Amino acid sequence: MTVERQDGGIFETIHLDQSVTYASSVEANEIDVQSGSVVIEGRLNAPYLSNAGGLEVTSTLETNELANKKEAHLKVADNVVVQTVNNAGTLELGHHFKAETIESTGKLVAAGTIEATSVRLSGFIQLHDIRAERLDITVTHNSSADYLAASDIRIKAQREALIFKDDDHSLKVNEIDGGEVYLENVIAELVRGDRVTIGPNCTIKVVEYTEDYKLDEQSDVLELGKITRD
Repeated sequence: MTVERQDGGIFETIHLDQSVTYASSVEANEIDVQSGSVVIEGRLNAPYLSNAGGLEVTSTLETNELANKKEAHLKVADNVVVQTVNNAGTLELGHHFKAETIESTGKLVAAGTIEATSVRLSGFIQLHDIRAERLDITVTHNSSADYLAASDIRIKAQREALIFKDDDHSLKVNEIDGGEVYLENVIAELVRGDRVTIGPNCTIKVVEYTEDYKLDEQSDVLELGKITRD
């Protein structure tokens, strides 16, 4: 199949329902990828970006509102700056990702740091690190992260009708650092927080806390210590 190749440039709106490659950076007020595979060989700057197909950006992405629809695939090689993110498809990030709010129910893969005010995740995640004010994760798949830090961290198992708990899937993390921390279905090397609650189905090697600590009988903590922070 021959893919159309176009020059980049400045546009008002771009609506795409076929495969195309832009040979240089693109700026537009709005981009709507409805289907097909789109490659931008350079930067993408668009205040409003909606993707329901395949979109690859080989450099940086700047946008206000990003919607990555179900079955869609968005890959960005370099830094991303965005206000709000709603991801129901696959979002693949190669470098630093900065946002105000992130909500992802699809697949999120990030090689660099995710920095945001509010992050709410479910679905599959494979992350390097997140630094946020509030972090909510629902564990629906076996997933992993190296470092999670937030003032308020809540990681919970998937529920149905507020009763059913998913005991099969877990989130593996090297280090968790927070103020208020509540965990379920987590396997971690180190958990550090001011007020730490280890809920059911967790295996934690080391827990460090400054104020308060609680442990569910269905979880295991190998080493526990009360600490002070600078």
